[in-house]
Amino acid sequence: MKEKDEILKEETPVEEPVVSEPEISEAAPNGEAVAEPPKKKKEMKIDIKGILKVVGLLYFILILVGVLTYVIKPGMYTGEPATFHFITNPDEMTRIPWYRWFTSPVETLIFDPNKITMYEIVAMILILGGCFKVMEECGAMNALIQVLIAKLKKRRFLAIAAISVVIMVLCSLFGIQDELLILFPICLSFATAMGWDKKTALSLVLITSGVGFTCALLNPLTVGICSTLTGTNVLDGLWYRAIMLVLLGVATCFFMIWMARRDEKRLGADFERLDHVETLDPETKKKAWLITALFMFVFVMIVLFAAIPVLRDLGLGLVVVAVAFVIGTVVIGRILIGSWKKWFLAFWHGLKAIAPSIFVIVTAFAIKYIAEQGQILHTIFYYMYDLFASISPYAGVLLLLAFILLLEFFIPSASAKAALIIPLLTVTPIPGISTNVIILAYLLGDGYTNVVYPTCGTLMIGLGLADVSYIDWIKRTGLYQLFLLATSVGFLLLAVAIGL
Repeated sequence: MKEKDEILKEETPVEEPVVSEPEISEAAPNGEAVAEPPKKKKEMKIDIKGILKVVGLLYFILILVGVLTYVIKPGMYTGEPATFHFITNPDEMTRIPWYRWFTSPVETLIFDPNKITMYEIVAMILILGGCFKVMEECGAMNALIQVLIAKLKKRRFLAIAAISVVIMVLCSLFGIQDELLILFPICLSFATAMGWDKKTALSLVLITSGVGFTCALLNPLTVGICSTLTGTNVLDGLWYRAIMLVLLGVATCFFMIWMARRDEKRLGADFERLDHVETLDPETKKKAWLITALFMFVFVMIVLFAAIPVLRDLGLGLVVVAVAFVIGTVVIGRILIGSWKKWFLAFWHGLKAIAPSIFVIVTAFAIKYIAEQGQILHTIFYYMYDLFASISPYAGVLLLLAFILLLEFFIPSASAKAALIIPLLTVTPIPGISTNVIILAYLLGDGYTNVVYPTCGTLMIGLGLADVSYIDWIKRTGLYQLFLLATSVGFLLLAVAIGL
């Protein structure tokens, strides 16, 4: 048996955890289990080779988009009602010369009209990297994981289903997605301790949030804005979206549980070593309560800014999360570390380790910058709109979905994309396609892609924090993402058939 175990261990390499896995010692003389500090600190780091691969892929797409700006005539919708015209006046054109494609990431940092959003994402990556390192350094993360193990190890699959449902409902009702970054450290550390893959932990946050965001019931960032722009009621089509949420939600819960079971079988999870983790020493409980208080504080701030219209309209969701994390980490780190020097050193190490992922974010924004400067997005829509009159509603709605999927790559923001295309799509009735179906196509094209496209900040932040390459993420979740896409197509065609 020993030789067999050694062979299996050699054939099945276990991924390095993001945070140091808590080492559980045998019960202490007083009958309580205690946690031993890791024998060797593992620095959180980014896979530089993975970063270069993704940047290379994005640069290929950037050059392709740059070529399209020379092939497609620039155009724009203007006026009320919106009318299209080709841009022929050289003074109105802002097309970027080919040699500036290679400097566009730098130009994006300075001249991009959406650079503030990019700055927010970059700042969030750096801040969370530093904060998570402080929480790891002071032992708070390990303490929380020990408590979770003690409470949930025998009901771990039920816990997966419960977490998935909560995330999907929150995203569906409030449009919370970027703010779910607070769950990354918990899920990653818990998955590591339970013997699951890091990509399983990421899926538990990212894929579930994508399903909830797509099957939006009352999401103010998508359904709310679309209803306002089209003059319809936010409750129109609610029953259909609710059915989608239930069916896809159940399928997603089973997928999450399947991934965990697969990891346990593949990685050889040993739960017998955790059987004695039933009681914990007071210091461990104190650390666990402190970090729980931090996450609850951040969560309350998120709910307030998502549920109160006046605060939500400020558009400061990421800023609120960052500020709340810094405040909580300063308090917890000062209490548990006891030295400002050690606190700043830990924060700096976390910040420095995650910094290379910024190149991916900037390059992704540069693609959008090139397309906007070339003024080709409106032209693509203009040509596509003419096709609707000459094809069936079923083909038309699929074409509409494909267009939104394409546009999503360049404009990840749900509200910005809705403000751009919904008025254009509804300015003239499309034969056989109702306003409700147009909104549904928009939801299906916007939600899932938030966890597929490398231009999505939340996805790249999660991959950076977990030290998972974008290519590995697609390999692990690609089949299920295709299943979601195929199911979306089915729901969309059915909506046309029943005249939603």
